[in-house]
Amino acid sequence: MPSSWIISSCHIIRAGFRMSQKKNITNPFYQGDLIFVYIVFFIISVVAVYAAQQFNQYNEPFAMKQSLYYLLGAFIIIVFLYFDLEQLEKLSFYFYLLGILMLIVLKFSPAYIGSYRFAPVINGAKSWFMLPGFTLQPSEFMKIGLIMYLASFMSKNGPVGKRTLKEDCIFLLKIAGIIIVPFGLILEQDTGTAGIVAFVILVMVFLSGVNWKLISLIFGTGLTVIVLILFVIIKFPDVAGALGVEQYQINRVMTWVNPSEQNADDKMQVERAQLAIGSGKVFGNGVSDLQVYVPEAQTDFIFAVIGESFGFVGCTFVVIMFFFLIYRLVVLIDRIHPFSRFASFFCAGFTALIVIHTFQNIGMNIGIMPVTGVPLLLVSYGGSSVVATLIGFAVVYNSSCQLTKYQSYMFK
Repeated sequence: MPSSWIISSCHIIRAGFRMSQKKNITNPFYQGDLIFVYIVFFIISVVAVYAAQQFNQYNEPFAMKQSLYYLLGAFIIIVFLYFDLEQLEKLSFYFYLLGILMLIVLKFSPAYIGSYRFAPVINGAKSWFMLPGFTLQPSEFMKIGLIMYLASFMSKNGPVGKRTLKEDCIFLLKIAGIIIVPFGLILEQDTGTAGIVAFVILVMVFLSGVNWKLISLIFGTGLTVIVLILFVIIKFPDVAGALGVEQYQINRVMTWVNPSEQNADDKMQVERAQLAIGSGKVFGNGVSDLQVYVPEAQTDFIFAVIGESFGFVGCTFVVIMFFFLIYRLVVLIDRIHPFSRFASFFCAGFTALIVIHTFQNIGMNIGIMPVTGVPLLLVSYGGSSVVATLIGFAVVYNSSCQLTKYQSYMFK
């Protein structure tokens, strides 16, 4: 295990934060608990990805690349500390526009430029640019850009005090105007990511203070649509196919509902993931002694690798770390709201993103959720996923620093 990568990277990260303190950006307002969370997830991710790459499915140095992505994330966090929350709020519109632009370019890009793969369809989805040395997934950055811009919009236009039903309807229509283009583009490219985006938006709308009757109508409509789609796929798969549902999506739902009646190829990933987690027992088999091969182990099924490597204890530790991060975010949402509505709404959206990714990814690894290709944020390998998530983490870290500074000044 190249422990020197982790040790060297941690030294670089610590030096970066110390440098930011010497520049008087955060000193004395740095957030030790969030730095701890960052470093722990960095170690978990690199170790798990290193364990997964021993199967040589793609024969690439995934662990080394993941280390570089995390170092880039640390640099982004430090850069964001040079901006206050008002400046980040102003920049949110440009992040939003950039995300839409990337999605549009991806939609109309050819799969091949000459003999070079540029925007191919992979695993049934056209979601990536294949660039020299790395891949770029615009939807990952669009999620953060959309959360930022929605947070900015809600902080300025959201319900304050008593409002009429008409005002709330106008507010929701404006939100629909913001989300319709990026959501439509993401839905066309990747239904799993679109479902994640829909959940995040619903949570942010719920927390915006809109009339509970409208909230009930939105949630009820959304739940009805989901149940209806699943019913059609399960009972009338041919009709679902005729309506535009891809065959691989039908297979995933059918495997989730009734795996015993599906062919071996459709249920192989989940079965092997469950076998890997079970084989780890209590303490695991170690990083370098994995026996169960799981396809896409470094990305979608990284939790299965953790289960086999570190057993029940390792899986529990990872879940506890996610609970700690979510708890920290929830506390921040409540405390920063009187100081910055933008930061509060952003943290709410980012929390929802972490929650749904964690639940969906771990759920599909243990077989209680359908396979959707959703990564385990901060752990799964992927440049776009890691960097985009750490951009969101940078906003959270900045918000926590600003809150600490605000509270310190307030009590002086």
